[in-house]
Amino acid sequence: MLNFQPGGYYLVNTDGEVYSIEEARIKDRNLQALVDSEVYKKSSTKRAPHIELMKKLKVAGYEELSDPGHVIFKPKGNLIFDLLADRTLQIALELGANLVKTPIFYDLSFKSISEHARLFGQRMYKVKSGKRTFALRYAACFGQFSLLSDSTLSYRDLPLKIFELADSYRLEQRGELIGLNRLRKFHMPDMHILCLNIKEAKIEFEKICKRCLEEGHRFGWNYTSLYNVSKDFIEDPKGLDYVRSLVKMEGNQVLLHVVESGMYYWIINIEFNFVSQQGRIIESSTAQIDVGNAERFNISYVDEEGKERRPVIIHTAVIGSLERFMADLLEKASSLKTPSLPTWICPVQVRIINVGIDSLQFAIKLAENLNINSIRADVDDRSESVAKKVANAEVEWIPYVVVVGKKEVEGGNLSVRVRSVRKKLEMSEEELVKTVKEETKGWPYRPLYFNILVSKRPSFV
Repeated sequence: MLNFQPGGYYLVNTDGEVYSIEEARIKDRNLQALVDSEVYKKSSTKRAPHIELMKKLKVAGYEELSDPGHVIFKPKGNLIFDLLADRTLQIALELGANLVKTPIFYDLSFKSISEHARLFGQRMYKVKSGKRTFALRYAACFGQFSLLSDSTLSYRDLPLKIFELADSYRLEQRGELIGLNRLRKFHMPDMHILCLNIKEAKIEFEKICKRCLEEGHRFGWNYTSLYNVSKDFIEDPKGLDYVRSLVKMEGNQVLLHVVESGMYYWIINIEFNFVSQQGRIIESSTAQIDVGNAERFNISYVDEEGKERRPVIIHTAVIGSLERFMADLLEKASSLKTPSLPTWICPVQVRIINVGIDSLQFAIKLAENLNINSIRADVDDRSESVAKKVANAEVEWIPYVVVVGKKEVEGGNLSVRVRSVRKKLEMSEEELVKTVKEETKGWPYRPLYFNILVSKRPSFV
């Protein structure tokens, strides 16, 4: 058996074999990229594609009037952001979470707050109000733990899930700020799960890890995982067997990092990483088992015998920060043969282009019908050539483009350009609705965040 050393890195195979990083045979390019970044501190020097794409698609930009690392979302980006937020809400409700909202800053004179905040050191925004100094939250822990501390909890209530989409603030170094990947203000879909004990926490933790992996697959990628574990946890045969079971469930090699016992409040912390085509690591989902904060924040429940007990707490963000997920989506899109976003999250799903003034009202009516059917459709009614309008729709990555003229007005089928297959297909209106609905089934929907007519919109730069 290996002698696990704090600060050491190891590779765990799906068969449960563990190797030091020097002896490991890495089978996957994404895992090699994670090892290069985490162990050898090598990182891609190429500019992240999503930075150019968020500007090109008019999704987001840097807010120069604010602190670095704060972005502004334009209407299309705001729509994407809200759809991602809706997805996190879907997940929370499916998991049976209680939804809350808590304050964004906390008094550092309280011991529980100052002890927790010490983990973040210089990465913490501080706000002075009178003689008091507050920490701007970097996660939803403070507020949710305070709420739980004030609650009367029974063993019958556990496992108990609390969820909040928390705007969070971390004073990252200027040189560390990368597009939407690393910001000073971001939005974290933070969930905490209170469990009776370690045994129950392990069961719930495995369920959450499985859900994180499934959600990545649902978005179109496979994660590459980093397991951070405390020395006492991994040296316990039960702890090592548990890690092996998680790796087997993942079905991929993972990188294991051992930390000194008691260094953090968690005993295992898993980072599920999206790896870009350039080998850039984006931590996009996370889960950890916390054995320290129940004591620190005085959270307890009453067991069957009427005795007060400390719960074990799972922290998770099944979808990590919304900004990072947007970066993931754009990075993934840039690697495709035909760059594109999933239809459900495209700001415009169907673009209608009228050939002339005689077909404009038909185009508007068609777009209105599609919107009634929960499909975001607009009309490019500008006085440009059809070719230029089609080219513009291509630049915007619109999945379906319909050109309407005399034939369509007189009742013929629609001529639909389908971006995903790079083909023009004949469809009835009903067939177009059915096709888009099938692609977006199960995903959240929001209406257009801008005028249905392209000519009526301001040009955001």
